[in-house]
Amino acid sequence: MIKELAKVADELGREKGISRDILSEALKEAVTAAIGRKIGKYLEPDVEVDLEKGSIEISIPKEVCEEVDNKWYEIHIDDAQAYKEGAELGDVIMIPATLEDLGRQAALVAKQKLFEKLRDAEKQVVLDDFQGRIGEVVNGVLLKADRDNLIINIGKTEALLPKREMIPGDFFNRGDYVRALLLDIKTIKGWPQLILSRTHPEFMKKLFEAEIPEVFEGIIEVKSVSREPGDRAKVAVYTQNSNIDPVGACIGLKGSRINSISNELRGEKIDVVEWSPDTVKFVCNAISPADVVLTNVFEDENTIEVVVPDDQLSLAIGKKGQNVRLAARLTEWRLDVLKESEYAEIRKERLAAQEQELKDFYVLYNLENLEGLSDEDISKLIEAGIDDIEKLSNSSVDEIIAYLELEEDEAVQVINKAIDYLASKLEEEGIFEDEVPEDVDLDDEDASVEEEEAGEED
Repeated sequence: MIKELAKVADELGREKGISRDILSEALKEAVTAAIGRKIGKYLEPDVEVDLEKGSIEISIPKEVCEEVDNKWYEIHIDDAQAYKEGAELGDVIMIPATLEDLGRQAALVAKQKLFEKLRDAEKQVVLDDFQGRIGEVVNGVLLKADRDNLIINIGKTEALLPKREMIPGDFFNRGDYVRALLLDIKTIKGWPQLILSRTHPEFMKKLFEAEIPEVFEGIIEVKSVSREPGDRAKVAVYTQNSNIDPVGACIGLKGSRINSISNELRGEKIDVVEWSPDTVKFVCNAISPADVVLTNVFEDENTIEVVVPDDQLSLAIGKKGQNVRLAARLTEWRLDVLKESEYAEIRKERLAAQEQELKDFYVLYNLENLEGLSDEDISKLIEAGIDDIEKLSNSSVDEIIAYLELEEDEAVQVINKAIDYLASKLEEEGIFEDEVPEDVDLDDEDASVEEEEAGEED
């Protein structure tokens, strides 16, 4: 039984990658626990494990006495002489024993405890070996499959490939080779469970590193990936080396390089486009194979308007919107695709709206609306760059004095008239309360300007 336990421990250790020191300690603790179960924990046995020799030496402490009431705790003085010369009554000496001596129950307890210890050790080995490998590609062999998951043997442990992380069309038989991305390590019922994925964009990025030497060496960089697994993907690549075509290098001669990646992904079609620091250029590359006539960028809305020829609208959008959807994920911009004829109508409407806004602004802020300004004053202000009432309200007293050749109090009155006019218009538009703080009294603007000027004089 002892040799059997040592052999089992050694084989499991090699299989799971557990060091011999950990194995020896686990086996020692298991045997000690079995002995304690038999003779009581208050007597501490000596257990020495040697996995190289496949031996386990056990010694149990027993007290020397004249009459033996319990063979596990006591030894007759005559028998004690064989283990310790000159042994005396009351001495405690270590007596060799075996698991067979302790009985079948103790041996089973030792075996059970050993497996518990090895499982704890294996858990730590899994965490130590794989915690730093999240995001890497691992290779394994299919052990078994159920309705929701595949169990993959990846060497020292097993990993889980959920059906949701499999490419549509993936089919594996028991014993088949499986390649996947180590996506995460989750703790399930106290045990670390490795989760794999074949659908994550990072998996395609790692395949580019594996199949394309320039990507592996860092000459070409994979900037971003967007996928609809098993169907189509877009990959943006970039290089600072002007002598290298990053797209051509990734595709390879007659598509040899990209085809090997596509075959791994169940025939997934891969569009390789060139990344650019120029957002507009990158978007134009991403929307390929359609040509782009012009673009409009709306940064506040994180949106780019893409205009394409009328006959290429379906090409730009793709089947069920796939092309533009992948391009949007790749560039991280919302893309609105319009055909030229449609955009021409929209542009007319926008120009008309802008023209009306300018007219409304001119009508509202025209200097001619301000009482007390002569045509000559208006001309002087326009020449100075103050061509509307709003600019006039923001001007300084010194500027107005210089431009209109007025006295200080007259310049203050001109500015205050502009402020009063704007306040009245804001009130008429119903935005007075929203734009002006509650603690500001526009009726006191004259005083405010005068106080400001007085402060400057001081």
